[in-house]
Amino acid sequence: MATLTLRELFRRYVSDGRYLPDGSLKTDAYLDHVEKTGQNLCRFFGESFLVPGFTLYGMAGYVRARRAGKITANEVRTNCIKQELRILKAALNWACGVHEEGRLLLDRNPIDKLKIPHEKDPRRPVIDGDTSDALLAVADQVHPFLPLLITLARTTGRRLSSILGLRWDDFDFSNGTIRWRAELDKRRKSWVTPIPSRTLIVLQQYRAAHPSIGATLVFPHPRRKRMRGNPVTRHLAAYWLKRAYDLAKVAKPHGSLWHVFRRVWATERKHLPPRDVAAAGGWSDIGTLLSVYQQPDEETMRQVVDYEKPRLPRWKSRLAPR
Repeated sequence: MATLTLRELFRRYVSDGRYLPDGSLKTDAYLDHVEKTGQNLCRFFGESFLVPGFTLYGMAGYVRARRAGKITANEVRTNCIKQELRILKAALNWACGVHEEGRLLLDRNPIDKLKIPHEKDPRRPVIDGDTSDALLAVADQVHPFLPLLITLARTTGRRLSSILGLRWDDFDFSNGTIRWRAELDKRRKSWVTPIPSRTLIVLQQYRAAHPSIGATLVFPHPRRKRMRGNPVTRHLAAYWLKRAYDLAKVAKPHGSLWHVFRRVWATERKHLPPRDVAAAGGWSDIGTLLSVYQQPDEETMRQVVDYEKPRLPRWKSRLAPR
């Protein structure tokens, strides 16, 4: 369809392309990212830009402008650009599969051969145990929900969105398990994991202070009239954690907030079987766990460089098969 504009592409993709190939619904956070990506592209190319007119040269200009902060007044790194280009290619591929009045919405993806850039030095900050303890010590001064939020993030390694969406019937206290529902998972997969021992007591104390049963939210939004039935938003949770950093008088890692707990959780478990770590923390792809989340640290690297292979006694080495 030669008249498909950039604005119409993203309007249709957000409204009609809400489902993954397996039929599961995309997350609201992802769809929000899709919408913002469309807005950024429209600012650069124009809302009436015809989609078949995309070229590799034009995309290179967008990348330069996005990186320099000429589109949103904020400079961005490669990882942000990578995500936006992936979303654009996904929207174009989706349009190539949509039939309307006997014709395809888009005949071909004009940037199919576009290479997605990769961050050579990505920011993946972590925090140490002392910093986590300092944040937890002041959490109740920020909001009554924050101590349990931090505890769950530290002990489960789960994404913030999955934690904020928990309901009390997701906890099976008799069997000691947590159900992580598919609609809150990035990959739309459901999981059942043990309740961390360190979390069980905190959960029971929290529930005694905030009595509730059934399918009620563990973290309902404080604005009960305006946000009735909705959990605490990630923006509000981010504000709470920033306040905790200020009150604790500790430096906040640049470029990350709640996700540092997920990285620390994964890194602290490098010595454990990766398949079990991935299942407990909610990674469908073990490769992502190993290459992105588990970070090198000085103690482990020291063990590696100082390792010496045990030697057999001389008399045993003579008997060893050659």
